Amino acid sequence: MKRLLWIVVALAVVAGGIAWVLHARASRANEVTYTWLKPLRRDLVQTVTANGSITPILSTDIRSEVSGRILTVLVNPGDAVRSGQPLIELDQSTLQVQIDEARLAIESSQLRVERATLEFQRIDRLANQSYVNTKEQQEAGISRRLAETDLESQRARMRLLERSLAKTSIAAPYDGTALSVAARPGMVVTGADAGRESVTLIELADLKRLRVELSLNEIDAATLVLGQPVEITFESVPEARASGRITFISPAAAKAAGDARTRDFPVQIGIEKSHPRVKPGMTARVHIQVAASQKALSVETTAVFFDNKTDETFVFIRPKPPATEPVKTIVKIGVRNDQYVEITDGLKETDEVSTKRPAASRPAIKPDAF
Repeated sequence: MKRLLWIVVALAVVAGGIAWVLHARASRANEVTYTWLKPLRRDLVQTVTANGSITPILSTDIRSEVSGRILTVLVNPGDAVRSGQPLIELDQSTLQVQIDEARLAIESSQLRVERATLEFQRIDRLANQSYVNTKEQQEAGISRRLAETDLESQRARMRLLERSLAKTSIAAPYDGTALSVAARPGMVVTGADAGRESVTLIELADLKRLRVELSLNEIDAATLVLGQPVEITFESVPEARASGRITFISPAAAKAAGDARTRDFPVQIGIEKSHPRVKPGMTARVHIQVAASQKALSVETTAVFFDNKTDETFVFIRPKPPATEPVKTIVKIGVRNDQYVEITDGLKETDEVSTKRPAASRPAIKPDAF
């Protein structure tokens, strides 16, 4: 009987030990190990960085204003052209025939005007002698005015034809470079005179004046101002550097591609002096300094938290013994970058902050891209 009692006692001791070990392990698992950081004085620069596309400031799709058949193409892709330089010549033969017909029509109209004028003068003399009535005199005057109107109409048609003839030679509207040439000899083109949109024959651009086009989220866009200086680098030309200035910030947000809930603001940056190897269509990375602070009291971004529900920014300060739990403290922030955040109010240099939040405050979220 005593032996059985000892066995029971031994089993109880073992069970108690196992329970104590499991409890200790669970306690250690629930413990939070805090990493404490001291705020330091740093020189901070806040920069907006984004990718954009290089485009020419001045670019034109050259089309034909008149319908016709292309006779010659005088430019190739990549050619530099001067303002007024002929690029494409259209066949003028059809227009030339129409001009000859219009010239004959003008001569016929002039003869009709002369005849109507002589008839009016004759009727007018007879009317003064009372040989014809007023009605005949009025009809003669109307016939003369109709002949004069027809003559003016034929002259107007001639002016239109001559203007169309001049447009059969398509010239460069400004100094630039032919980016692409779709025109081919023998191609029949439909001009704007046909009432339909004509095809692009040549894409012309001024490559000496380039810009970067990009889109920024509303937070970054709100930090920009027109004329702000920008540093520009290029992925495909690593050795190239350029400077520029913000020339346009959209007054209204546009829907972001692929996400109807996101609103981005189109921004344009004029490149003041580009690298000769930089071409339209290349990717550019822009760096815009939007704020700076000297000797700013700052902490690492991992130690700053934000609550969307309360719109509060806060840190967790190391408590004074015997307390062990970090103290949630609301702060105001200033200049920030990818590594550090300036604390303008709510934190002292003697404080220490935690990079982890206590379990009780886990619903709060960490801010994106301080």
